[in-house]
Amino acid sequence: MSEFESKNLAAIRKAVDAHNAECPVPANAILLNPVDHELMGWDELWGLPVLADDRVPTKRVRIDCDGSAYGIEDEVAEAVFQQAPAQLPMVLPAGPREDEPNF
Repeated sequence: MSEFESKNLAAIRKAVDAHNAECPVPANAILLNPVDHELMGWDELWGLPVLADDRVPTKRVRIDCDGSAYGIEDEVAEAVFQQAPAQLPMVLPAGPREDEPNF
C-alpha cells in the first residue's frame, strides 16, 4: 500500500469513527468525489460501500447515513429557525370588570 493510500485510508477511518461517535444513525456509505474514487479504487471499506458522488469536493469525504442525507441539514435548520406563528392579540376590557364597584 502506498503512502498516499495509507494516509487517505487513515483519514477516511477517522471520519467514519467520528460520524459513528456523534450521529445516532450509523453510516451506510462512504462518498468520494468521482476523481478521488477512481484514484483510490476502493469499492468497500469496513463493510461500507465506497461510492463516487460528484457533490463531494475533491480531497474530501462524506459519510452518508439515513439521518444526514444531502439537503436534510438545510431543511432541519430552516424548520428550527422559522419564526413562531403569530399569536392572537390579548383582548383587555376597556371598562371596569363586572365584579368591581362603579364609582
